[in-house]
Amino acid sequence: MRAGLKYASMAALAFAIQSNIAYAQEDVERIPEVQEDETFTQETVVVTGSAIRGTPEDAALPVNVYSAQDLELQGSPTGLQFAKELTQSGPTSGEANYFGGGNLTGSPSFNLRGIGADKTLTLLNGRRMSENLSNIPSMALQRTEVLKDGAAVIYGADAVGGVVNFITKDGFTGFEGKANYKYVDGSDGEWDMGVIAGWGEGNTNFYVAAEWEHRSRLETEERDWSYVPYTENPSSWSSLTNLGLYYPKTATGSFLSGAIPDFTQASCEAVDGIYSPNEAPGGAGCLYNYISYYNLVEDQDIFRAYSQFDTEINDNMNLHVDFSYGQVKVPEQFASPSLPTTQGPGTTTGATFQYQVPVSNPYAAEFAARSGWDQNYLSPYTSYYHVLLLRPFAHNGNPVGGRGEGFGNAASIDNQIWRISASLDGTLGDFFGPASDVGYNFGVTYNQSISAYSDPDYLGYRLQEALNGFGGPGCAAQDLDSSQLGTQNPAAAGQNGCLWYNPFSTAFAQQPELGLSNPNYIPGSENPDELVAWLFDDRYSETTVNSLTFDAVFDGVLPISLPGGEIGWAVGGQGRMIESRQFVPSELYNGATKCAWPEGQRPLPNDDPEFNGCTLNEPGPYGFFGTNPADYYDQQSYSFFGEANLPLTDDINFQAAVRREEFSGGLGATVYKISGKWQVFDPLAFRASIGTNFQAPPITLQPGNITNVVRSYTVANGAWLAGTSVTRADVQPEEAESWNVGAIWQSRGFARDHDIMITLDYFDIHTMGEIGEIVPHNFIADSVFTEETRLVDHDNDPTTAPIDVTAFYADCSHALIGRVDFNDNPISNPGGGCINDTANMIYTTAGDLNRVTTDIGNGSDQMTSGFDYQINYQFPIGSADLTFGLTGTSLTELTTSARTLDGFQVTEADDRLGNLNFSSVGFSAPKHRINAFFNYNQGDHNARLTARYVSGVTDERGSIDPIGLIPGTSTPVPEFTKGNDIDGTLTFDATYVYDVTDRLRVTGTVLNILDEDPPFVRAEFGYDPRMGIDALGRTIEVGFKYTY
Repeated sequence: MRAGLKYASMAALAFAIQSNIAYAQEDVERIPEVQEDETFTQETVVVTGSAIRGTPEDAALPVNVYSAQDLELQGSPTGLQFAKELTQSGPTSGEANYFGGGNLTGSPSFNLRGIGADKTLTLLNGRRMSENLSNIPSMALQRTEVLKDGAAVIYGADAVGGVVNFITKDGFTGFEGKANYKYVDGSDGEWDMGVIAGWGEGNTNFYVAAEWEHRSRLETEERDWSYVPYTENPSSWSSLTNLGLYYPKTATGSFLSGAIPDFTQASCEAVDGIYSPNEAPGGAGCLYNYISYYNLVEDQDIFRAYSQFDTEINDNMNLHVDFSYGQVKVPEQFASPSLPTTQGPGTTTGATFQYQVPVSNPYAAEFAARSGWDQNYLSPYTSYYHVLLLRPFAHNGNPVGGRGEGFGNAASIDNQIWRISASLDGTLGDFFGPASDVGYNFGVTYNQSISAYSDPDYLGYRLQEALNGFGGPGCAAQDLDSSQLGTQNPAAAGQNGCLWYNPFSTAFAQQPELGLSNPNYIPGSENPDELVAWLFDDRYSETTVNSLTFDAVFDGVLPISLPGGEIGWAVGGQGRMIESRQFVPSELYNGATKCAWPEGQRPLPNDDPEFNGCTLNEPGPYGFFGTNPADYYDQQSYSFFGEANLPLTDDINFQAAVRREEFSGGLGATVYKISGKWQVFDPLAFRASIGTNFQAPPITLQPGNITNVVRSYTVANGAWLAGTSVTRADVQPEEAESWNVGAIWQSRGFARDHDIMITLDYFDIHTMGEIGEIVPHNFIADSVFTEETRLVDHDNDPTTAPIDVTAFYADCSHALIGRVDFNDNPISNPGGGCINDTANMIYTTAGDLNRVTTDIGNGSDQMTSGFDYQINYQFPIGSADLTFGLTGTSLTELTTSARTLDGFQVTEADDRLGNLNFSSVGFSAPKHRINAFFNYNQGDHNARLTARYVSGVTDERGSIDPIGLIPGTSTPVPEFTKGNDIDGTLTFDATYVYDVTDRLRVTGTVLNILDEDPPFVRAEFGYDPRMGIDALGRTIEVGFKYTY
């Protein structure tokens, strides 16, 4: 291995100078894992982007190649690190981020060009695989090829933004084991282990690899930039808490008083709350910081296994079989102790006034005494307290939802991926006479992904039953009046296993994450763990996606030649079958329970005389989420393609290809691509390509399908509220046009023993009719609501004067007002409609927002363009070699066309370049991303310093005016401008590799040497988990590899 380190450095240069901008076909130097005699083997292979073997090295496709050896000299980045750090990558999922794809924690995917992960095709040995990078067997990899150009012509749909092709080792024999540990301040660190063993004789080879990767939990409190006071980041604070406002009512529902808060400023601030005197109509609010319950990194384990078998059947036929398995397990993915109410068991629509606390509740009397209501002359007429908005668990934490690991409500993730692929390749042989040299490649690939996800939510009807004294798993009280909702049996309340739920602030001793004592706590008033657990349903679902792909490709050369050489050709076809099947066992979750109450309700129009709270969209029984009826979808496709390589002269080469693909449902598309390269003179070459690409609608899109989701709404101070998406019947494949032009300079450097390579490429991609939400829910809300100041009388109290209120007011005549649902609030928004009552000064605001409905279909166009550039320079220093490398991407355009819904233009065409592009989560689009390195190699030693730069962006949302008072004062929190301009990042990493012996290699890596914090983003975690620096800070990693 001592020699191997030097050759690794040489191989890194070889890939940098020749292969980093690789061509459609090339002779790739393969570095044996055990260097016995310091020799290389060479092999002609088909490189990503072409189906023609034997194409000369001057083809025109821009492919970045990353050898396994070179990645090892970088410190062996994980799949998530590799995907995020590519300069041509956009926002990348995979970090713990409940707010932006929580079920993708630990399961990253590529997002080339930043136009969506669904537009990057991922391959393993040239054949389709799951886009989940956790399935990639890193120990078995020889190299990774990234084609930065659309390739739907060769590979079919989904290759709009580019292709990532993982190529595994050939002919591996022997044994190799590795282990790495990364120290992370504030957590138990991260580690990975792996082994690979191979056997071979003659032309037959078999090897198997296995890996385990672990990440440890990192809590937000461990980073002083994430868990911060309200005045430093108001994004993670919610006014929807367990400390509520209660309205005393008579038995007939008449109001006896305005809102009575269950807190004071002092008691609110004692548990880390922010007191807001005018948060709700007629009452105050106590905001809470839910981010303390979340984690920046979750405990997760990733397991991988890979095996490969190759043999030569005869002189004209080779057999290849590979099998891979990957699993991502996240036992707890923490979120808020409970999510806020978006719907409930009340007989009105919306989130407000959904829960009632009868005066018979044994905890109600203390509340009346503490608040002074029992001294009011109207107090004896109180029948129940109507809660304005109830979130059962917030400041108080969730004693059981974290399963002993925390006080949030924990989801769980178990993603498994199976894949098996087999192929036969060779030449037709003498039996076919003149066609004997025609090559063939027949393959079949089966992929299966099983995604199990559980994200518990409380059941509204159970919460109401417990407020009435009929809670808990052991309650079997008889219902004496089935004509009313819920159990009607006053004498049985709280008896014989039936439990009362205490909704008041007396129920919890402290804010458990921070250990802050609650001054209102009364020992013995806690809610039993068994009652809390009974309120929740696991919401377990399991989605299985199976895909079967058949490929057949023939290639060869024509009997005629052009001045530059033989004409190469390839023709082929592909058939794919995909099915998606869901398993949802709970009848509470699978749509069998359509309404808040399992019995006594049915979906009806709001104006139906029998309507009692269950709307036609079948909201289901949960407090926050909707239901998830188990679905089954399938899709079939077949396609044919042809490709030709045309060497017009020795210096000019063209490639042309065309493909026709048909999908079930009568959908189809024809795409083409033409590329060429001109070798002007020995050091300088120009290349260019133009073509079309397409993407079929996902199989899960079914016309008329209704999906209930949750979204963050800017006009509602970032609150997460309900949304509905309806799939249109006219969805068509989205199409794309792209072109690329570039130059390559490759020559000696400033001295005869120096080498330099410079490339510059300009790319332009235009996608049309992108499939997704035609207009995001948040954008509809932004259009319907406008911020202004009005004179308002919202407390329904004739003794108080109207006041000036600055808020987001609804335009009740807006073209999309029918897509917005409001809470039925008797105080501020009676009837649940849109109110613009200037005479009585009552108006509907974003505080009354409950739900927004949008359509899924073909939406706006997206245009992106920019430059890719690369410089590599190597020269000797004495007995050592020094290499400098730089790779960058600079965008010049990222725009989205106008968004139109129901004939109304919701947004104009917008320039997203250089912006955060926040819509529930950030879709950051920095203008520049640059990676650069210095590599020093001498004998057994290799040292590398890497710099990574991501330019800053602007938060287009601008400043906000947070509600609430600065703790301990009566001073309002000032306007918040922090984060309007988000800083760029510059980080440095260092890796040292030492070959102790021929078989033992030791590696040390320091990532983020200067311990830079991520730039502040006005979002829940205080940073953007999908772009730039991660949350770990400076880390130190040590590892070893043993080869035998």
